[in-house]
Amino acid sequence: MAADRRPASRIWRGVLWASVVVVGVALAGAAGFGLGKRTLDSAPAVPVAAAPATVVATDGTLVDERAMSAQAEWERTGAILNRLSGTVTLGSVGTPNAVLEIAAGDVLYAVDGLVVMALPGETPAYRAMGVGSSGADVRQLQEFLSSGGYLSGDVDGKWGSLTSAAYKQWRADRFLPERKEVALGEIVFIPSLPLSVTPTDAIAAGGLIADGDVTFDVLAAAPTLRLSFGVDGSVQVPAGTPVDVDIDQEPVAMVATDRQSVADTGARLVELESTGSAGCESWCGSIPTSGVSLWPATVRFGGPATGVVVPVGAIAGGAGSTASVTLQDGSTVPVVVVLQVGGDAVVTGVDVGDVIVLPGTGSP
Repeated sequence: MAADRRPASRIWRGVLWASVVVVGVALAGAAGFGLGKRTLDSAPAVPVAAAPATVVATDGTLVDERAMSAQAEWERTGAILNRLSGTVTLGSVGTPNAVLEIAAGDVLYAVDGLVVMALPGETPAYRAMGVGSSGADVRQLQEFLSSGGYLSGDVDGKWGSLTSAAYKQWRADRFLPERKEVALGEIVFIPSLPLSVTPTDAIAAGGLIADGDVTFDVLAAAPTLRLSFGVDGSVQVPAGTPVDVDIDQEPVAMVATDRQSVADTGARLVELESTGSAGCESWCGSIPTSGVSLWPATVRFGGPATGVVVPVGAIAGGAGSTASVTLQDGSTVPVVVVLQVGGDAVVTGVDVGDVIVLPGTGSP
């Protein structure tokens, strides 16, 4: 074999490069090992079971109330006609479109100084009456005078001296001019008194009035109130549902009836009726006699119910017979939903202070 005749310097350079390669490989291996170690050290830990969410049953009262609007409107049931002609010398008491109540013997207005009065009677006043007159209209006047203690004789429908004396005394006690007979139009017989009316412009003081002019519009005994629902068909108000209507800051207790209708706008209307025994004396006068007025109303769909209150979300199975809650100790307790309002419910079956697990929370 021929001897290696390369210079020594070239041999040492080869050894040096071999050493560099070996060191590089070693360093790369060490780096790779370190990277792998860091990767193993940063792997996610095994999940820990989450604690379930809980709520505590409390004591409370729930009421299912909703704000709506009520429409109020007076219904016209008739009219009172004038039978005199001339100048109105005494106009109606009150403002136009006001609600007035006419009672037996009330003065309504006056024409050319002649006072017009309201008396009870089924037969309309159609003529003048005086001594010698007889008929149902005379009897009605006699019955009125007799009820007031002015006529002591028989009520026979015949105008005699006793009737003249009684009529004269009754007018004197009311500071009215003395008269011996009744002119046509001086008395208005009205079948049922007292009567709610609203005056018309025909009896404005100083104006001219003619025979046949309407002096008063006869109103129903009370205005008609109706709940307005808009066009939403999802809301139902059963008959008997309590409704409070705020009329001039006075709450008026009413209930829904089964009388329903649809307005021209498509809104559903449910008629209301008052639950008070006193009628509408305290609030009727606040309802305008012309047009439809709107008033705020509160409809009570349920409650008040007092008892144990829990969130609806804590109840499994809904509000039916299978409703239940899970207590913190893991036991399942059946409950009965008494009233649900929004996200809360009054229930029976659990006690105040019980800790209830919310369904679907936590993990094993």
